[in-house]
Amino acid sequence: MAFELLNPVGLERPVGYAHVAKISSGKIIYVAGQAPFAADGSVVGKGNFVEQFRQVVLNLKTAVEGAGGRPDQFAVLTMYVTDVEAYLANAYRNVFGKHFPAITMVEVSKLYHPDCMVEISGVAVVD
Repeated sequence: MAFELLNPVGLERPVGYAHVAKISSGKIIYVAGQAPFAADGSVVGKGNFVEQFRQVVLNLKTAVEGAGGRPDQFAVLTMYVTDVEAYLANAYRNVFGKHFPAITMVEVSKLYHPDCMVEISGVAVVD
């Protein structure tokens, strides 16, 4: 694999993320923030965090596959959510399984589109 996920001694035990993504080779793919938009531009799951999260991770999958990668090649994800508590009931594992890269999650009061509750950007490394 082109990168290694690390959890160095001296840092707290991570739950649902890795502390470090050490990139050793491969091509780096930057995926812009994906919001819960369908291909036609409509917002999926208006008012439903779980449905929106599902659409966002599917959009991430589509984006990375479009660049020749796979979801398990995301080394870094940055998540912006309007409700951290709702994240606990998400659809993450349906796309990513038990792959937990270096993740940053930020709760925000709103996103650029008033109907969006989730936006996630990522960095993938394809070998």
